[in-house]
Amino acid sequence: MVTTQIDVPTVEAIRANRARLGDLVVTTPIRRLVDDAVDEAVGASTTVWMKEELFQRTGSFKPRGALSVMLDLDADALSRGVTGVSAGNHAISLGYCARALGTTATVVMPKTANPFRVQMCRDLGATVVLVDNVHDAFDRVKEIEADEGRTFVHPYEGPKTALGTASIAWSSSISSRLLM
Repeated sequence: MVTTQIDVPTVEAIRANRARLGDLVVTTPIRRLVDDAVDEAVGASTTVWMKEELFQRTGSFKPRGALSVMLDLDADALSRGVTGVSAGNHAISLGYCARALGTTATVVMPKTANPFRVQMCRDLGATVVLVDNVHDAFDRVKEIEADEGRTFVHPYEGPKTALGTASIAWSSSISSRLLM
């Protein structure tokens, strides 16, 4: 059996990364979930909190990871732009992040992507390339990387993406106190 070492983000790294994201992301609300079915499933002594990332820029948590990757790009890489694969939330976040950082994004989306999400990408300034399916999307994004020199920002993998996603936990006074 082969094992892979995973570098888990430290609290200090999460705190520093959240500070680095600054106003490019917003502090989203957190509230206690009050629901009989949830109480029955997890037990009355367990408190369940909801982190309302729907109020984040672009409507999801995705800019946190994309920005964490893109803020580490040097000026030359940033000037060439970024590319990515997504049916929606990540593609939208790449459009937002590219605009916020003064660069460009080309996003590859399956033709079955929601038309509203495709238009959101375009409204944020991203170039949208539609392909038949997600497998074709990953092939096409490799071509864009090679042809245009853009940096691929993975929708969910990588230590910087994980670090950015972990900043969700550092975005409210309640969770901040819990992590201290």
